[in-house]
Amino acid sequence: MNYTENYHLPQWEESDRVMMKDFNQMCASIDEGIGAAAEKPYVFGTYYGKGTISHDVEIGFRPSLLLVFCNQYAGTYTKAIGTIAAVGPRVDCTLLTLTDTGFHVGELPNDITYPQVNRSGTLYQYVAFR
Repeated sequence: MNYTENYHLPQWEESDRVMMKDFNQMCASIDEGIGAAAEKPYVFGTYYGKGTISHDVEIGFRPSLLLVFCNQYAGTYTKAIGTIAAVGPRVDCTLLTLTDTGFHVGELPNDITYPQVNRSGTLYQYVAFR
């Protein structure tokens, strides 16, 4: 039996016996490849700030980069798009920490701390990259 170059899938010849084990392994390999290709390299989501209560946001993986946005105070505290916070390998935000299953939003110590990523009752949007 021969195999494909890229994915090592069986290529039966006329004289080969088709074995259930070979066929099942081929199907499992195809299924695994389709599943991996279907995963997006990022997820979008939202959370509400809880002010003096820290909390975790679960997304199912540890982000390599996290961006948090808030438009609620656009024009009042910042220009154009409101609060933007980022955390990743070369970016740090005191109130955001990455976890194995998402990220942790820290307790907001006072209303002057920026970026405000945990203001009570405020809706935040995020994009988390794998």
